[in-house]
Amino acid sequence: MNVTWVLADAAMIDPMQDLAALKTIGSFWGGWRTWRAYATDNVVCHDMKQANVLLKRNFQTQCNFYIPNAIYPLLDRPAGVRLYEGEFVHDVDRQEEIVALHLVATASDIVLMVGFDLADYPKNPDKLIENRTQHYRNLVKHVVATNKRTQWVLVDHEGEIGKLYAGLDNLTKDSLNNVIELLTN
Repeated sequence: MNVTWVLADAAMIDPMQDLAALKTIGSFWGGWRTWRAYATDNVVCHDMKQANVLLKRNFQTQCNFYIPNAIYPLLDRPAGVRLYEGEFVHDVDRQEEIVALHLVATASDIVLMVGFDLADYPKNPDKLIENRTQHYRNLVKHVVATNKRTQWVLVDHEGEIGKLYAGLDNLTKDSLNNVIELLTN
């Protein structure tokens, strides 16, 4: 059974938690913002400027570093990076989270989502922010819905899962303690 952790930018794992023990359950995936706090094993950077900054620091020697194939030639084809296809046609925040979910979906039996907030909230009066939020939520729903063989678990998710995700039988929530207990026994 292949288990993977995907850390959202907002992930807050208890500092007393042994990260090495969590990594025995599965590897960590996330955007570049997660690496400093969690030594993320597989890091996604969708932004060309940020990828360039990280590459100048030889970031690809610290983790499996994923960048879009579209920017690879523009960055002078750096060695040691991994590439993925696809572009975002909609304006969306936290693109790296969406990409990480897609990258792990096909190879994982269970995806443990840490720091993702899929609860219902009132509409934001700022239409631009609301639009970006809806695009993000719809993209998360799409990856879960199109990967039905994968079990998606929201770890330590506060509140109920939003109505948008109703009917997704492969999306659940659980506590970190239960996840650790179930997957280490």
